[in-house]
Amino acid sequence: MLVLSFFLVFIIGLIDYLINNDISLSIFYLIPISIATWYAGDKFGILISFTSAIAWFISNVNSIESPLSSPSHYWNASVRLGFFLTVSYLLSELKMARNREKKLVRTDPTTGVENRLAFNELASMEIKRARRYGHSFTVVYIDIDDFKNINDYGSYKLGDTVLQTLAQQLRNSVRDTDIIARMGGDEFAVLLPGIGYDTAETVIARLQQQLVHLMDENKWPATFSIGAITFLNPPESVEEIIEKSDYLMYCIKNDGKNKVEHIIEQ
Repeated sequence: MLVLSFFLVFIIGLIDYLINNDISLSIFYLIPISIATWYAGDKFGILISFTSAIAWFISNVNSIESPLSSPSHYWNASVRLGFFLTVSYLLSELKMARNREKKLVRTDPTTGVENRLAFNELASMEIKRARRYGHSFTVVYIDIDDFKNINDYGSYKLGDTVLQTLAQQLRNSVRDTDIIARMGGDEFAVLLPGIGYDTAETVIARLQQQLVHLMDENKWPATFSIGAITFLNPPESVEEIIEKSDYLMYCIKNDGKNKVEHIIEQ
């Protein structure tokens, strides 16, 4: 995009130089400035803004009799530079605001991890990758047993602290490429792309050990029911993943809670 922006500045500047000086092409320089700012970043937007101002200055040298000594030519170039920089700044702020809004929509406000919407989108992408490259992946569902007791033991603020601490521990326990999401209430999901049954078994055992230690260390009355499914072949949809994970969790809850169950889905 940066190369494209420089190329457009050159083309616009060349046309600006060749046509009648009474016709202004200043507004067209906003095209490469916008492309550079939006796709390459604000620093490159500033760079293209200066390049565009210089291109306009050179292209319009013949518009006055003594271009190098006329203050008006330098003034006009400065005004255009200020205009270009302003547009670049506003576009940069707009993109940042858009990204913040997009992140807020996909982020759980309490824990800061992905929410259910983001999980659905990312899991859908993983299904497509698994179908294309033929690799397996594992989904781990974690439910805090009797989470209501924590609120009764302390307060709702303590409950939020437990959720936040749990989310942070999950972040520290898995790879950067793994996906952690709060699915709602006291349920979390961890998506492990490209991980088969044996590797997932090791990861799940480590997760359980660390979470139990975390609760004991803080003297929080909480245990975990953990259900995991390794999909050797990608399912048809994210809804199928959630449905099967929910059913597995339901079975664990009915079987006494505080357990880990890991199955293979062909």
